[in-house]
Amino acid sequence: MSSTRVYVQSDHFSDIKLVEIDGHATIADLKRAALALLPAGTDASGLWLSIEDDDAEDEDVQSQRRVKDLNPGHGVRVHLHRCKQVTVGVRFGGRTEQHSFRPATTIGRIRQWAGHRFGMKDGDIAEHVLQIAGSNEQPDMDTHVGTLVQHPNCSIVFDLVPAHRING
Repeated sequence: MSSTRVYVQSDHFSDIKLVEIDGHATIADLKRAALALLPAGTDASGLWLSIEDDDAEDEDVQSQRRVKDLNPGHGVRVHLHRCKQVTVGVRFGGRTEQHSFRPATTIGRIRQWAGHRFGMKDGDIAEHVLQIAGSNEQPDMDTHVGTLVQHPNCSIVFDLVPAHRING
């Protein structure tokens, strides 16, 4: 049996949880294993499992995929959330771009998307970060956008701002 480490995030627990599952298990099996991690008494109805930076929309097709096909080199990261999509707005240069992402989409991937939407080159994108609008909070690049929203508010707005530079 080839076991795959799967890291599970959810707004139902504060830390990342780990589950080990056979690589030949389906995504539906993985979802059942992830749901078993929820605190006792949690209403699991309406929770969606999304795979980090995976845009697969059709849940029936996705549920038949195998865990071993999810690029498990460093472990697979998934997110359990009631929001199937998170509407993300990014403001930069007087414009706002908007797009819907799965809850397991990383801030780094959203930053890349936004930079390209604003016509930035990759080098320029790397010098910017996403900051939650109205705050000074700049989530890490590997943060899932789902960790930043609570159902039923499945949306968030960021400002694309220059990264802090330390001159030495």
